Amino acid sequence: MGRLDDRVAVVTGAGVGLGRAVAVTLAAEGAHVIAVSIVPSELDELHAIATARGLAVETALADVADARRTQELADDIHRRFSVVDVLVNNAGIIIVKPIEETAVDEYDRVLATNLRGPFLFCRAFLRPMRRRGAGTIINVSSESGIKGFAGESAYCPSKFGLEGLTRTLAVELAGTGVRVVSVTPGAPMRTPMSETTYDEDMRTRWIEPELIAPGFVELALADESISGGRFNAYRVAVAGVDAGRQIV
Repeated sequence: MGRLDDRVAVVTGAGVGLGRAVAVTLAAEGAHVIAVSIVPSELDELHAIATARGLAVETALADVADARRTQELADDIHRRFSVVDVLVNNAGIIIVKPIEETAVDEYDRVLATNLRGPFLFCRAFLRPMRRRGAGTIINVSSESGIKGFAGESAYCPSKFGLEGLTRTLAVELAGTGVRVVSVTPGAPMRTPMSETTYDEDMRTRWIEPELIAPGFVELALADESISGGRFNAYRVAVAGVDAGRQIV
């Protein structure tokens, strides 16, 4: 028996990295997981991993910034499962360039994936959660959501915006039983995105996403007092929700 038996979870950006680790970890705790990615080959790999372990993970191909596809996906999931218990907005991309070298379409693409995507998924999945009076939304943020970094003139605004979206929804949903939080990984993490972004020094300090993913289970099970909080997912995984709470 898993701690998330009979619950339904949607994880975006689930094809690789932290998203894949979170999808597998939630499923290992008994959840039925819908794993979303824009890359078919990533979903095929995840499906093979889940099948080999006997986990309830199904895959869905979608661009999180596509409003029509997001709503179609939500409508299909709600027809089959009525309500989603856990929504993890993890899909994200980064471009590291000086602002004068950052093209407008690159800026737009980062904001579309990192901020428009969570907005669309929250909007599409919230109503049944609110109606039932239960649910957890976990928005994957970054240290770049609370302070600026050189070369991140697109990425930082996207994560600052995600922090704002999290807190706005926490206020809107106060007293409804629906919890909305943001998380930072809390440690340098090996992912395909980080491997192409950061230098060799950073790579020597990486940990695997599987060490962080259990923190998402703890947050999914936490009570309503967490709503609006910002959490260090690694600390939550290691020492529990109270230890992982951060003050912005």
